[in-house]
Amino acid sequence: MRTYLINAAVLGAFLSFTACSDAPNNADKMEQKVDKAMDDLRAGKEEMSSELRDLREKLVVEHARAEERLKDPDLTAEERSEWEAYKADVQMQLDRVDGNLNDVGSATNEMWDDVKAGTRRTVDDIGDWFDRQAEKIDRKTDADKDMDGH
Repeated sequence: MRTYLINAAVLGAFLSFTACSDAPNNADKMEQKVDKAMDDLRAGKEEMSSELRDLREKLVVEHARAEERLKDPDLTAEERSEWEAYKADVQMQLDRVDGNLNDVGSATNEMWDDVKAGTRRTVDDIGDWFDRQAEKIDRKTDADKDMDGH
C-alpha cells in the first residue's frame, strides 16, 4: 500500500509540473517559426520562378526570331553563320534558365540560399547577355537604340 501512495505522489508531482510547463507554449512558437520559414521559402520560390519564366519568354521570342531569320533564302553564308551562332547562344541561355527553374522548384529550405544565389547570378548573366546583343546590333547598324552612347 505504501508503494501505491509513493507512486501516486510521484505521478501527482509529475502531472503538476507538466501542467505548468512552457512546453505547449514552446511547441506553438516553434510551429509558428516553421510556418513562417515555409511561407518565406514558398514566396521566394514563387518570385524566382516568375522572374525565370519571364526571362524564358524573352529567350523563346529570340529563339523564334533566329529560326525565322534562318528560313530566309537570301541570307549570305556569313549572315547564316551569325544567325546559327545566335540561335545556339539563345538555346544555351534557355537551357540555363530551364535548369534554374528545376533547381528552384526542387529546392529545400536547407539549400535555398545557394539556389537563390545561383539563380540570381544566372538572371544577371542573361541580362548582361541581352545587353551585349544590343551592343552588337548598335555596332553593326551604327544605331544607338538603347541611347547608351555606344
